[in-house]
Amino acid sequence: MRSKTDSADAHIDALKPEFSRIVGVAELSVAQTDFTFDASPSELAALTSRLGVDALEALSVRATLQIIANGDVLANFAYSAQLEQHCGVTLQPIKSVISTEFTTTYSDNADSDWGHDEEEFVDLDGDIEPPEPLVNGTIDIGEACVEHLALEIDPFPRVQGATFEGYSTDTTSEIAEIAAKKNPFTVLSKLKSPKEKDE
Repeated sequence: MRSKTDSADAHIDALKPEFSRIVGVAELSVAQTDFTFDASPSELAALTSRLGVDALEALSVRATLQIIANGDVLANFAYSAQLEQHCGVTLQPIKSVISTEFTTTYSDNADSDWGHDEEEFVDLDGDIEPPEPLVNGTIDIGEACVEHLALEIDPFPRVQGATFEGYSTDTTSEIAEIAAKKNPFTVLSKLKSPKEKDE
């Protein structure tokens, strides 16, 4: 029989992100601290399901964190992911590699509700992004990369040159057909007898 403690631990594990790598801010300083790590086979399997791909074959991360002048944490990330999807037209497998870099800041003063009001987007200047909130003085650098990767994956992959049967991007003929259907005189002209047409 499982104890209440075991059940609680199992529940916590279920809520834990698939690729969690927690870093405490207390471990950091103004000097850069480097982290490198790869996803394990079990993590890759879990992320395959979460990301909706056929297979996530590899995920490698390099992160550099440091405390900056205002006390926030500056995090520079670089990751490479190898994945397999299938073409939405031919169903052929498509293998791809996503390698990219991004930078994020984390702060105790960040507003976790930022972005819920439309005026906040209007007032935002250029490409400046607000800092992410620290969670109990920690940063999950693994989850940060997974969230970024999810946005980079093509939701509708297609083999080069693949097209839908009978589909055309030229809508001219379709518009003409719709206009003809809406024109009552087009229908009357089809009902005319050959004699009327000759006249």
